[in-house]
Amino acid sequence: MNSICILLTDHESINEKIILKSFAKIKKSKLKKIYFVGDRKYFSKIFQIIKNIKKINFINVNLNKKKNFQYIQDITKIGISLYRKKLIHYLINMPLDKKKFFNKKFAGFTEFFSFNFDKKKNENMLLYNSTFSVCPLTTHIPLQDVNKTINKNKLINCIKNINFFFKKKLKKKNEIIVLGINPHASLDMSFKSKDYTLIKKVAKLFKNKIKIKGPVSSDTAFTKLKNKVFIGMYHDQVLIPFKMKNNFDGINITIGKELIRLSPDHGTGKDIIKKPNKINNISFLKCLEFCEEY
Repeated sequence: MNSICILLTDHESINEKIILKSFAKIKKSKLKKIYFVGDRKYFSKIFQIIKNIKKINFINVNLNKKKNFQYIQDITKIGISLYRKKLIHYLINMPLDKKKFFNKKFAGFTEFFSFNFDKKKNENMLLYNSTFSVCPLTTHIPLQDVNKTINKNKLINCIKNINFFFKKKLKKKNEIIVLGINPHASLDMSFKSKDYTLIKKVAKLFKNKIKIKGPVSSDTAFTKLKNKVFIGMYHDQVLIPFKMKNNFDGINITIGKELIRLSPDHGTGKDIIKKPNKINNISFLKCLEFCEEY
C-alpha cells in the first residue's frame, strides 16, 4: 500500500471544502498513511476531523500572511523530506493563487516543485486522464515567447519524460503525438519553420524506439484520443481540448522527477467558496485513486 502527503496550500480557496467533501473516501482509501502539511489554524476543520485517526497525521506549519512564499516553501520541503525518508510515495498539492504565493518567482507549482526537489530544470507538466493526456512543452509564458523558448533539448527531454512515465510507472504503451507550432503544422507554408527544422527531426530520432508522430496539425489531432499523449508547443494548444473533453476528470502531474507530484486540475475557486453546491471534488478524488492504483 502507498502512503501520500497532501500539502494544504491556499486557505483562501475551496481547498478545505474539497478535503471535507472527500473525507469519506480519504478515510476508506487503500492508502497506508496520509500526511497533511499546513497551518492547523487556517485548516482547523481538517485538523479536527482527522486528529484521532491513526493512519492520518497532521504536520503543523505556521502561516504568516506577509510571508506566503516562505510558507509554501516550508510545507513543500517537508513533503519532499517525507519522501526522502521513504515515508511517502506521492505528493499532492492543493491549488493555490500563484501571484500571492510565488510573487513572479516561479511560473507555477510545476517549476517551483522542480526547483525545490533538485534544482534541475528537467520537469514537465502532464495533464493526465486514463483515456488521453496532454503535455504543454512551454507552460505559463506569453505566446510571443513560445517560438524562441522551444529547442531540441527541451523537446527531447519532454518525450523521454513521457515515455518513462507511461512505460515504467504506469506500464502503458501510449502513442506520443507532437503538435506543430504553426497552422497545419506548416504544411502550407513555404518557409522552413521549427515544424520542419526541429519537431520533424526530433520525432525521427525516436521512431524506432517508441510510437511517435509529429509534427501533427492541431486542428485535426484530437479526433482520435484513446491511448495518446499530445505534446503541445504552448499551454492552451493542449489544455483547451483536454478540459473541454474531460472537465474535472483530469490530474495535473509533474513528471521528470523521482517523486511524482500531483494536483487537482482546477483553480482556487474563490468565487464559489460560499456556493457549496458548485464545488466539484472529482479531480481530487482522481488524485487519490491514482495514488492507490499505481
